[in-house]
Amino acid sequence: MLGLKVARLWLLVAALCTTSIRAENPILHAGGTFDPFLLALQPAVQMSALPPWVSAAPKVDPATAMVTVTIHPDWVSSGVEMFVATVVFTDNRDGGPALDWESADAKISTISYGLGEIGKAVGLNSRTVLPPQTLTCEGSKLLLSYFGKFDSLLSLAIRPAREDSLAVLGERQSPVLIDGNLQVFEDGEVNGPRPIPLAGDIRNGSVIEAELSARVEELSEPLEFIIPIEGKPEAGMLRLESLGLDPEAKIEVSVNGHDLGTVNFPAFQLDDPSLVTDWNGNLIMAGWRKGSLFIAARHLLEGENSIFASALLHGLRRARVNPWKQKSTA
Repeated sequence: MLGLKVARLWLLVAALCTTSIRAENPILHAGGTFDPFLLALQPAVQMSALPPWVSAAPKVDPATAMVTVTIHPDWVSSGVEMFVATVVFTDNRDGGPALDWESADAKISTISYGLGEIGKAVGLNSRTVLPPQTLTCEGSKLLLSYFGKFDSLLSLAIRPAREDSLAVLGERQSPVLIDGNLQVFEDGEVNGPRPIPLAGDIRNGSVIEAELSARVEELSEPLEFIIPIEGKPEAGMLRLESLGLDPEAKIEVSVNGHDLGTVNFPAFQLDDPSLVTDWNGNLIMAGWRKGSLFIAARHLLEGENSIFASALLHGLRRARVNPWKQKSTA
């Protein structure tokens, strides 16, 4: 019997046009210590109240497409030990905006030369970056720039964070950030440079991770992946990432002619800085989001297997399937 223990309904009550981002006096420090600082750049510059760790209103220069946010030098004493920056932008396949840190002595340190993709325009993107604590521990200035393309910069959110201990199972993952929805980010996702897609097949104990595609694939038409499997697997797990996810959209999957349903994406918070409104008033989740779908053994064959994915989304990348090899018997 299926049981429902707790059900909750979270409502976004006009937050995008009232309390979350508002065009009040930006010099007023009205935010709490762990409140985020939200800066909308399009279609007009608007910002939330300044939290105590932001020294002054940010400088926004559309002519040079430069945004400067000054962090108070005593911000660590407030209980905030580091902060996280999330940038939402239109990805023009040119590498995207850059993120730098300027110290008190005017020394510039590059956090990311480019937050976007190279080679294929992928649309609405979002990157979350955790600047090194050794770089930001004494405060100063966070610099966001996208020279000549200010119209492509949509928003900047800076969220304070604290350190906590964390136990990690296995040796392959290196989690460094957990958001309010308990989504885990690994070091390679938030350290600034573009994440490098995994390439090739990988064996991890009795599990083989078989690469389907490491490049960006358009989903304007159904995509087919062919994967050969040696031996009879006990089960499989399809993993993929989608870009510009419409929360109402679905990615349907079939394996060897059997319809398996839709890819499962994790829940997100309604105040997530990557959640933006398009020109038609629809909510869109900018950036790449990870999804998965379980594949029962009866749908998998020895030899070649055909996997179809179809949806009305902007793109799909890093699609991988993890066929579990049959356990040996003693």
